[in-house]
Amino acid sequence: MRKRRKNSNFIIFIIVLLLLLLIAFIYIKNPTVIDKFPIVTGKQPAPAVTPIVSITPIVSEIPSSKDTNGTIKLAAFNLQIFGTAKAGKPDVMSVLSKIIRNYDIIAVQEIRDESQTALPKLRDAVNALGSPQYDYVVSERLGRTTSKEQYAYLFNTQTIQQIGSPYVYPDPNDLFQREPYVSEFKAKNGNFTFVLVTIHTDPDTATQEINDLPKVVEDAKSRYQAQGDFILMGDLNADCSYFQENAQSPLRSADYYWVINNTLDTTTKSTDCTYDRIIISTPAKTDFTREAGVFRFDTAYNLTYESTIAVSDHYPVYAEFWTDRDTD
Repeated sequence: MRKRRKNSNFIIFIIVLLLLLLIAFIYIKNPTVIDKFPIVTGKQPAPAVTPIVSITPIVSEIPSSKDTNGTIKLAAFNLQIFGTAKAGKPDVMSVLSKIIRNYDIIAVQEIRDESQTALPKLRDAVNALGSPQYDYVVSERLGRTTSKEQYAYLFNTQTIQQIGSPYVYPDPNDLFQREPYVSEFKAKNGNFTFVLVTIHTDPDTATQEINDLPKVVEDAKSRYQAQGDFILMGDLNADCSYFQENAQSPLRSADYYWVINNTLDTTTKSTDCTYDRIIISTPAKTDFTREAGVFRFDTAYNLTYESTIAVSDHYPVYAEFWTDRDTD
């Protein structure tokens, strides 16, 4: 048995010796051959690096209102009977706060609150979400009946400066149920200054009130004589049974451009009406980016129908403007 093992060991030794002699012979003839054999270590070679290409994501929701690309977003939103009852609903206030923070300025209509506490609560809820902070200006309570309403402009203090004293249109001929509320603003990061006019027309006299809105603009022009950019926005009730949207109107002249057109539905319920509008003076068209629409907050925030109508029976309408192309 021992003899067999010795013979086996001897044979293995001879084979290894012959292999070494063969390798030595090959190396003498061509030294570069050995260099081509792979050297394996405990570490794997680094994989090939693929260059990373930066891709801008497409976002379906409206981005935050921070003025990072030379634009600002303006919006109008009928809050539907906004008072202490609605301000006392945390889920509703949460949705409203998120909606407001999508815009640099949002004109809100239908504030009905004799206590004057609901709007400060809304502003505080918006600011509780962090920076940037928002402030507001608000009208007096308006209306011919005991059911009074207020308008307000909530604005991002980081991107927007409110200029001068806002005012309610004097309305010497009592043309409006709730007189329009007017204020001038400026984009902080640019030269864009503009005057906003917001209104909630009376449905019963919507056609007459809409047709008389140029009088409000002319009055504003007399106050802001260096200004050319006037923006009408709000719940004009400008569709369906209240207004023939394709009919002739002084607001359909060459002096104005309807940013929110007749094809959009601005209601959250089963109706299909473009009640809410943004209409700009012709000089403001050079500042308008052509980005505008209706914000479907139910889709954006995955709300049920019941949760949606608890917020409002209207969707916000919005438009985007350049901050650095103002020429007037």
